[in-house]
Amino acid sequence: MMLVATVSSSREIELANAADLLELRLDLGIFDFLPKLRYIVTCRRKADGGAYEGSEETRIEKIKIFAEKVNAEFVDIEFDVPDDFLDFKCGIIESYHNFKETPSFEFLRDLVESKRGDYYKIATMGKTMDDWKKIVRLLLEFEDIIAFLMGEEFRFTRIASALLGSPFIYCYVGLKKAPGQIELNEALKILKSLGVRK
Repeated sequence: MMLVATVSSSREIELANAADLLELRLDLGIFDFLPKLRYIVTCRRKADGGAYEGSEETRIEKIKIFAEKVNAEFVDIEFDVPDDFLDFKCGIIESYHNFKETPSFEFLRDLVESKRGDYYKIATMGKTMDDWKKIVRLLLEFEDIIAFLMGEEFRFTRIASALLGSPFIYCYVGLKKAPGQIELNEALKILKSLGVRK
């Protein structure tokens, strides 16, 4: 499992030295310098919980330029982006974000079964333990899935998902980027206490 620090500025990159990967959120800030590190590049649309409001063509082009600039390991692209936009020279995390609810298991399963990228990321708002059961079932039935619930009450799912096979744990440094996100050093401390990280 890898710790991913979601960053929105060069200052936050400096705070993220415990991370295995950095998720560059191009929609949230400007980066003055980009050291040679391992990156996921994304530019989240407003509809998906981000801040970007321009055209899709411009957004995808921006992601491409930055991905090549930093020699990114992955880009994170939303599930409804047309196939034409998926010609990247790095790995692809195809993602579905829902800040209102967790849809039915059948809906989520259909998304995962239509996967076009290397990983499928599902981040939905948790309301009940039944929502958590849907995420657990996805993780047990499919491989190459990053899945967890958002919301303070369900922050534990970010760690628990990793123990069930989710390869990345998304954390924050500086400012929190999503409800229920765990601070990077706190996540590291939890993993060490569980004996799954040195």
